[in-house]
Amino acid sequence: MFIETIAPESATGRLAEVYASIARHHGQVTNIWQIASLDADLLQAHLDMNVATMLRPDWLSPLECHSIALTVCSANECLYGLHHHTEAVLQAGGSADLVEALVAGEDPDTEPVRLRRLVYFARKLTLLPNSMSRRDVDHLRGAGLSDVEILRTVHTAAYLNYTARLGVALGVQLEGDAA
Repeated sequence: MFIETIAPESATGRLAEVYASIARHHGQVTNIWQIASLDADLLQAHLDMNVATMLRPDWLSPLECHSIALTVCSANECLYGLHHHTEAVLQAGGSADLVEALVAGEDPDTEPVRLRRLVYFARKLTLLPNSMSRRDVDHLRGAGLSDVEILRTVHTAAYLNYTARLGVALGVQLEGDAA
């Protein structure tokens, strides 16, 4: 990593509390969390957005959520996210062909229309945000998404762009990789 971080076993006070919350939600405090360890309040805000966008079973399936994540990480060339979300897509029941298409930035044409439109929207928002239009939103509506689901999709893709760019900009490496 390109900046100093505080390992979970060295955390005290507010940071230790935030790390404990991360561990409750995710099982461990991985490097993408540790990169923000110098500012516990910022890290808490990051966790809050993660919970609000990635851990909501009431609207996106795990496969849809992690397919959006893999799409965004691929577009941002975030190797850390590619590794973690490839595993998550496969664990959520996605095929190797789906992973290959998402990583390559291709249309996963064998998947349901809803998933195809979600990942297309996320990729376009990531790479060409100024070209988004009502037509893009209408395509999501045509796949059965409500306006609140569309709002949440935008927040999810935006959050994933934030996380991927944080990781790329600050050199977050896979757990166990040498510094």
